[in-house]
Amino acid sequence: MVVRPAEREDRPQLLKLIKGYFAFYRAPLPADAKIDALLDLLEQDPERGVQLVAEAGGRLQGFASLYACLDTLIADRILVMNDLFVDPSLRNHGTGAALFDASLAYATAHGYARLDWVTAADNEDAQRFYDRHGGRRGPWVSYSATPSDRIDR
Repeated sequence: MVVRPAEREDRPQLLKLIKGYFAFYRAPLPADAKIDALLDLLEQDPERGVQLVAEAGGRLQGFASLYACLDTLIADRILVMNDLFVDPSLRNHGTGAALFDASLAYATAHGYARLDWVTAADNEDAQRFYDRHGGRRGPWVSYSATPSDRIDR
């Protein structure tokens, strides 16, 4: 198995994996054009991050989405692993570990101070995976909001 940055030729297989990721989290799928635009951004500007893919025998088995970010508390650049997904039919054969290790190696090679990630509170399999691979739970509670959200007080 090889873990490498995604290439344009990977798009059909990568889109299939991304759709599997959305299905896994039961999240509404954006239009293919929006996903393509996101992948185009990474392809055109590697300073934003990278989409890593795990490939064996010409088949993509999984992906990790890595995005560059800044952390004020350490005054340095960090890398956020926004997604790590392996085709469910190919799990437990080292693909996730290879993607995780490659993400750490990418962060190191590109001078990031840290690799951060989150997973769903109910995704206990992922939590056990990260615990086994040296992940440490952080002290922060994760929140999110969309720009159109308004709080009227």
